[in-house]
Amino acid sequence: MLLSDTQLVAKLVNGKLSSTKTVGFKGVCTDTRDEVSGKLFIALKGINFDGHSFIQKAEDLGAKAIIVNKKVNSNLPTIEVKNTEQAYQKLAAWHRKSCSPQVIAITGSNGKTTTKNMLNSILSLHAPTLSTKGNLNNHLGVPKTLLELSRIHAFCIIEMGANHTKEISLLCNIALPDMAVITNANNAHLGEFGSLKNLVKAKGEIFESLSKNAIALMNIESPYIDVWKKMSGTQRFTFFGNKSSIYASHIQQSRRHLNFLLNCNNNKIDITLPMVGLHQIENAVAASACALKLGVDLNLIKQGLENSQPEKGRLELIELSNFTILDDSYNANPQSMKAAIDTIKQFPGKKIAVLGSMAELGKESKKMHQEIGEYARKAGIDKLLTIGEDAKHYKGENFPDIKSIFNTLNKGQKGSTILIKGSRMMELNKLVDILVNTLNSP
Repeated sequence: MLLSDTQLVAKLVNGKLSSTKTVGFKGVCTDTRDEVSGKLFIALKGINFDGHSFIQKAEDLGAKAIIVNKKVNSNLPTIEVKNTEQAYQKLAAWHRKSCSPQVIAITGSNGKTTTKNMLNSILSLHAPTLSTKGNLNNHLGVPKTLLELSRIHAFCIIEMGANHTKEISLLCNIALPDMAVITNANNAHLGEFGSLKNLVKAKGEIFESLSKNAIALMNIESPYIDVWKKMSGTQRFTFFGNKSSIYASHIQQSRRHLNFLLNCNNNKIDITLPMVGLHQIENAVAASACALKLGVDLNLIKQGLENSQPEKGRLELIELSNFTILDDSYNANPQSMKAAIDTIKQFPGKKIAVLGSMAELGKESKKMHQEIGEYARKAGIDKLLTIGEDAKHYKGENFPDIKSIFNTLNKGQKGSTILIKGSRMMELNKLVDILVNTLNSP
């Protein structure tokens, strides 16, 4: 039985139904900018938004019923609850159990989105697979993904992000993963967690949630293995990375590709990964380890990895007539900054780094920005352009806005490679868009 009528929903969320009449619907939505017609609309409320303001619009767009946390004027059947967010999460948890796919949860300070995309590319060749779209990896994004499940899906890959403790525990209680992966743990969001120790434990919540029959996967070289093993609800561990039985060797990188030998339990296969950045190989190995445990053939793993593409703003290579852009503008933390700098230093010619501030680093922020600036200089970056208050600690040439950086880049950079990276709040994706639209226009 799947979510399909108001009587069932009211019972599941312990809500007060405005009508005794049973009304059917197909699907759940929370945003009137998405497809609403024929669906149940849930009026979520957050710090900067209130779905109750869009109830009339939802009705006009063809919603069949609504979940609210107060009395409202509407011609639609309403289900009144104390907390619409919790109702949303309850429905997602129930729906996940009803569909019963194999759920794979992925978290980590870096690489979780790319690992998720690679695994989705592999598993989709093996059986119907649903996966988190973009970065919908929080308390609202995870339910959204789960509510898109149907009974045809054999696998569901859920990315889980966190910037405070107990957040991953909440997500796991909704998704009930059968398999969980931690890609790594480092100083991302350190300001929110307060310490690296707290951050490591927060990532470990994904293993803590597992039943004894579930599988936990981690990099064998992680310094936090003992912490995560102790936290784990299962003792069924699979390790990947160097010194394990699932690892990469014979690594070579070219301008647009990474070539390596994927070694899996005494079997080997050549992989040509259409991405740049040596750290992408760690993500590929993690995705491969998951796929192997799920019974996927090595040739399908090869095909899936080689079909993978970098997501927009994540070390995406953009070749323009005057210069090449390495667009890594999606987000930034110290570890991913170093990985991006390591990547650009492999390119020939003049190397320019446009670096924005890194957010959520707390009291360590100044020191970490200074370290990244020094790392860039030692890597041979020819020109360091920065934007943001914290970014002044990189000790490059600081700019007040994106337009002034564009004006500098638009003069005399022919043949250069330009890395563009910063935390999401810096909106450096806008700089990439301006460069591409201006320099690619006829």
